[in-house]
Amino acid sequence: MKRILLLSLLLISLVFNAQININIGSTTVGTAPVSSFFSYSYVQQIYPKQEVNANAAGNITGLIFYVDPSATLFDSSNWTVYLGHTTKTAFTSGTDWVPASQLTQVFAGTVIKNNNKVEVIFTTPFAYNNTDNLVVAAKENAPSIDINNFDEAFKVYSHLPSSTLYYKGDVMVVDPASPPGGIRADYKSAITISGLTPRTTAACPFVAYPTNNAQFVALSPNIKWFPVSGADSYKVSIGTSSGSTNVINQQVVTGTSFIPSTALNADTNYYLKITAVSGGVESSGCAEVIFKTVPPVPVNDACSGALLASVFPYSYTQNDAVSTTNNAGNIAVCPDAMNDGTWFKLVGDGSQYTIKVTMPAGSTFDPQVDVYSGACTNLACVDSADNGGGGAAETITISTISGTTYYVNVGSYEETTDAPEDVFTIAITKL
Repeated sequence: MKRILLLSLLLISLVFNAQININIGSTTVGTAPVSSFFSYSYVQQIYPKQEVNANAAGNITGLIFYVDPSATLFDSSNWTVYLGHTTKTAFTSGTDWVPASQLTQVFAGTVIKNNNKVEVIFTTPFAYNNTDNLVVAAKENAPSIDINNFDEAFKVYSHLPSSTLYYKGDVMVVDPASPPGGIRADYKSAITISGLTPRTTAACPFVAYPTNNAQFVALSPNIKWFPVSGADSYKVSIGTSSGSTNVINQQVVTGTSFIPSTALNADTNYYLKITAVSGGVESSGCAEVIFKTVPPVPVNDACSGALLASVFPYSYTQNDAVSTTNNAGNIAVCPDAMNDGTWFKLVGDGSQYTIKVTMPAGSTFDPQVDVYSGACTNLACVDSADNGGGGAAETITISTISGTTYYVNVGSYEETTDAPEDVFTIAITKL
């Protein structure tokens, strides 16, 4: 009898534990897994393997979604649900749907709200391989809508950018084989995945900032990550080589952000690892995030340190412009004021000179170029150029007076606010 009782308790325990809860305590609502505020909707959501955190491959037997207590679903209850595997971690555009051919229909019918939940029990289990990311797709087929206090009814939580793609409208039931263009969202449904058993350790957090291989990270970065279901704290480690913790060693943090108490070194590669802790057990196998800090303040940050162009054609690539300071503030010597950027100078010889500033491909930096004569403490405007937008080149041609020093400032175009500079190349050609 005792053996039978223990076996029964074990089976009950296994059934109870064969579910994975992801942010089921969320309090905000959104358009996922369906829209309750429009007649028809089709929604796809990506749950990365890292977030699912299953201990092994297995059959998913159902899903539970969570509903605002005040919401009704009388006219938003005709659902078709699909699951699938994908290597995507995000949707790249409003038409980047996971193809219907990669999805398996697991449910079609009427759902009900019960105890602020909607439970979808699959007619046929879905075999999750625990290798790929999980796609959860659902379409709502009823022609009417539910009027709820928050427009939408279902609980969602913030996560990776563009991890949800949805369409909602009042015209037609969506065909998953050819869905219309949709809208991407940075949230997903709070969800319970039935049939899978979670790992004994909490999931590894997704680091929101800095991203892996990020460049020009501030010396006192506000490191951020997304919360992990069930985690009661996190541990942050930072080192200057892979696996090292010589900068920050397992710092316990109860929130989801952290700023180092001591500034990091400039122009240095760092290795960041964040783990989640649940019930005293730390997540394992978490990947490092590698980032590089901003370079030191450039030597030509101030007019007094202007780099001399003496051999022409002259060319200089300012890779450290992101660390430029605004010194005494924006410069209003020319009619079109600008940021105090980085400085160059040349000595006139009576010839004309063309000054051109270009950015690398893909840059959005919007520079302004001002040329002055006089002294750093008493500048006079010669000419300025701010004709293009982000990424566009700027060109000035000046006539010089022999023996006169001309100062060239390359800064961001903003007139009244301090905006950061970025990488550029200046070329000065004697005509």
